[in-house]
Amino acid sequence: MSPRIRCLLWLATILTAEHAAGQEEVPTKDQRERWVGVYHEEAAAYEMIRQVDTAEVLQLVPTPILTFTNPIRVRDTHGAAFVWTSDGRPEVVGAIWSVVSPEDSTRRRLSHEFHSLSLAPIHSEHEPRQSSRGIVPDWITEQPGIRPAKIPGAPAPARTENLRLTQMRRLARDFQGIIPSGLPDGQGSLRLLAQPIYRYQSQRHQVIDGGVFAFVMGTDPELILLIEAVESADGPQWRFAAVQLSNLPLQLDYKDSRVWECERAVPYVGNLPHFMYWGVSERDRVIQ
Repeated sequence: MSPRIRCLLWLATILTAEHAAGQEEVPTKDQRERWVGVYHEEAAAYEMIRQVDTAEVLQLVPTPILTFTNPIRVRDTHGAAFVWTSDGRPEVVGAIWSVVSPEDSTRRRLSHEFHSLSLAPIHSEHEPRQSSRGIVPDWITEQPGIRPAKIPGAPAPARTENLRLTQMRRLARDFQGIIPSGLPDGQGSLRLLAQPIYRYQSQRHQVIDGGVFAFVMGTDPELILLIEAVESADGPQWRFAAVQLSNLPLQLDYKDSRVWECERAVPYVGNLPHFMYWGVSERDRVIQ
């Protein structure tokens, strides 16, 4: 065998090995479903409370509003998003997700993230949890989670649910979620999911109709956009609010004008509207 052929075979062997090493095991459908069950258990362990005149325990919607994967991020990221509601209106949005542990590939590391969608104070209660960083704190935020604003130039909300859904989708398409350039862990435009991932009405909160939209990386929600038809002193109108469900700084444009932005998230802090805790716990990668 000539030296040139030996060299080519050696190079092919190296490239094949590197490619195989970079491949991540794809979980079976059964394992995905079992992991969604884990994510629901983790979400249900939290009691979310809205504090106005009296404490109101929010209702967890038991079915995830979105299950997601993120092939752009490392270590086989997948998870599920949930909402906790007051009279139907989502007051908290959260994501429970996991990645393959960097120390032990037979284990997955779970993380929890929540953001207030409320104008009222929110706090959580759960059984004490010990992570590798210590006790996971309760989440207690006195700040409003959103700053709703009227959507400029939006038509009056339509009279029927189907027509309002069409309006919501059209309005959502005029927004653009952006990760600023120059970041080592992501940049560029996020993809808007065409349909709201949660739809709601609330007489108590004067919401005629509302939708939770997601700007995603893969199918992983990074930026959450609320579009609501609400009663106001000037009559029914469309308004929007945006929140971060990511560690990245984010920007939101409406018809090429900047209407919202946020800085990089601060993890492990329990007194902000955005709560993110990486590495809450670990579990076996394969659930029996």
